[in-house]
Amino acid sequence: MRKRTCLLAAALLTSGLTPLALASPATAAAAKYADDFNGDGYRDLAVGDRGAKVGDHWNAGAVVVIWGTSRGLDPARRTVVTQNSPGIAGTSESNDYFGTDITTADLNQDGYGDVIVTAIGETHDGRSGAFTVLWGSRSGLTRGSSYMNPLYPDRSFAKDISVGDFNADGRPDVVAVDSENILYMRGPFTTSGSRGKVTDFDPRGGEEITPETVVAGKVTKDGTADFAVLGSEWDTAVGAFKDTVWFYKGGSGAPKRTKTVKLPSSTTLVSSGAAIADFDRNGYGDLAIGAERAGTGGAVYVLPGTSTGPSSSVRTITQATSGVPGTPEDGDGFGGDVSAGDTNGDGYADLAVGTPGEIIAAATSSADTGVSVMAGGPPPRMSAGGVTVLRGGTSGLTGRNARTYDYNTAGVEGEPGERATLGHSVSLRDYTRDGRAELVAAAPSANRLHLLPGTSSGPTGTGSKMLTLTSLGLTSLTNFWAELAD
Repeated sequence: MRKRTCLLAAALLTSGLTPLALASPATAAAAKYADDFNGDGYRDLAVGDRGAKVGDHWNAGAVVVIWGTSRGLDPARRTVVTQNSPGIAGTSESNDYFGTDITTADLNQDGYGDVIVTAIGETHDGRSGAFTVLWGSRSGLTRGSSYMNPLYPDRSFAKDISVGDFNADGRPDVVAVDSENILYMRGPFTTSGSRGKVTDFDPRGGEEITPETVVAGKVTKDGTADFAVLGSEWDTAVGAFKDTVWFYKGGSGAPKRTKTVKLPSSTTLVSSGAAIADFDRNGYGDLAIGAERAGTGGAVYVLPGTSTGPSSSVRTITQATSGVPGTPEDGDGFGGDVSAGDTNGDGYADLAVGTPGEIIAAATSSADTGVSVMAGGPPPRMSAGGVTVLRGGTSGLTGRNARTYDYNTAGVEGEPGERATLGHSVSLRDYTRDGRAELVAAAPSANRLHLLPGTSSGPTGTGSKMLTLTSLGLTSLTNFWAELAD
């Protein structure tokens, strides 16, 4: 499963139950926050849970929404949406994996943020894979429209999706990748399920590409949303697939592919994450790619933005980079997910980097391993995981002042020796509206979600919250494999 972050605001290119009542209705204009689903002016948290059990159906999937308030997120106010929910297209079935990936955007420009949810296991009339738009409203997410592969019914669909107004017509579009193609789906998208024309943007026009991830944001300074597709294509010169970034510049009429960048040979983009943000505040959006399987222990690749798109001069950051905590080891997964936001209010976007395979202590007990520990032998070491925050600045992303958060961090609940895979999915968003993004990090192997407050020096474990199905009163879902919204 891949992960990626979409960042569109000019400064950072991001922000960043019973539905909450509104002080006043939202107007018929684009939502201020793409993740304000009921129009009350506060960001809400949508979490995909592809492993959720719905009735008797295992891995049917769900979306859990925690509603925002003037004090930030309130876990006591929550909603669960499944394909069995009234008004939502489809039916919950085993192995639908509804909630594999989620993205937020005001897709129909009605003033309410919407949630776009993928279900990679969905099947209907011979088609495989779908995405559903959960439409925001004053009452919350009460309606949903489903979309399947419009051109190739024999191929999987909605492997990854991203949203932006890529043709500058004022109506958001969707880019969706399947196993071989890049599908550009024009707006307008409506609550009735209609959409605009679909075009295949496959750069090779055949079977020689494998798209993995798509990420949207403003890379150039023209003010129009762009997108980049990450994947691999056949390189005839070396007789092998080569990991590649295809950049599509947004503009009037339709986006156009203007750049192709090859990544270092040690890269593999399976399960990659990506984010676009202006880390050095020069006005161009920089592309940050998390490649957890690259080299020894994973890497983050930074492609600085230019007037024509991401630069081909790739900066590599690993746990061996000066200032970055830790040591590269096989299986660390540094770059398992990435998310951008200003964590300390200095005006520069920072990058949260998940390291879900990080080992920080021996197993707490044999119960944590699922196997018995041999008498006299050392206890096995488990993937507790962690999250590293890289700081933005005048030089862009570097290891300077980087900090790691894990189960050794004061205030963060959990044991260093347990298998949790903390950092499998990460998000930076300012839910308290104080100018400092909170860090949200999933630990799916322990069925947890952690919320760390933002401060003037960055996220802190002090005052952090750990959410579980038990604390949320949602034990019927059985699994909490939290995937955070892009």
